[in-house]
Amino acid sequence: MTCRPGLTSLFKNALPLADERNSANYGPSVLGALAGVTTSLASRKPPWSPHSIWDVVAHLTAELIYARAVVESTARPWIEGKTTWPAITDTSEAAWEKALKDLKTANQALVLAVQHLDDAILDKEADRVGVSYYLMLHGTVQHDAYHAGQISLLRGQMTRVNPRP
Repeated sequence: MTCRPGLTSLFKNALPLADERNSANYGPSVLGALAGVTTSLASRKPPWSPHSIWDVVAHLTAELIYARAVVESTARPWIEGKTTWPAITDTSEAAWEKALKDLKTANQALVLAVQHLDDAILDKEADRVGVSYYLMLHGTVQHDAYHAGQISLLRGQMTRVNPRP
C-alpha cells in the first residue's frame, strides 16, 4: 500500500478527541460522550458490563500514551490485558477530574507527535505493533470512535436503568 502525500494531515485532524463542539465525523466524540458524566456515574460498573465509564477512560488514556510511544519509537513490550487496562483505585471527584485531564493530555501529546511525522513514514512498519504507522493511526482513530459509542451506551443505559448510585 502506498500512501498519498498529505495523509498525516488527515490524522492530525482525526486524532483529536473532540473539536470545539465536542463532536466528530462519526457522532459524539469521546469528550462529547463524557460531557456531564459525574464521578458517581463514571465509577459505577453495570452488572452486564465488565467495565465502567471510568475504566474506559483509563483504557483510552493508556492506549493514547502507548500509541504516542510507538510513534516516538519508545514503546515497551505490549502485555495483553495489562498494558492498557489500568486498575482504578481512587474514585474520588478529584481523581475523576485528573482522569479526564490525563485523557486530554495524552491525546494532545499523540497529536503533537503525529504532527512531527513525515508522510513517508506511514507505509513503514511501526515498532511493537506489527503494522504500518498508517494502519496503527487509523486503528487509533477507530478505537476512539468505538469507545465513544461504548461510553454513550453505558451512560444511556445507566441513567435509564438506575438513575441513582
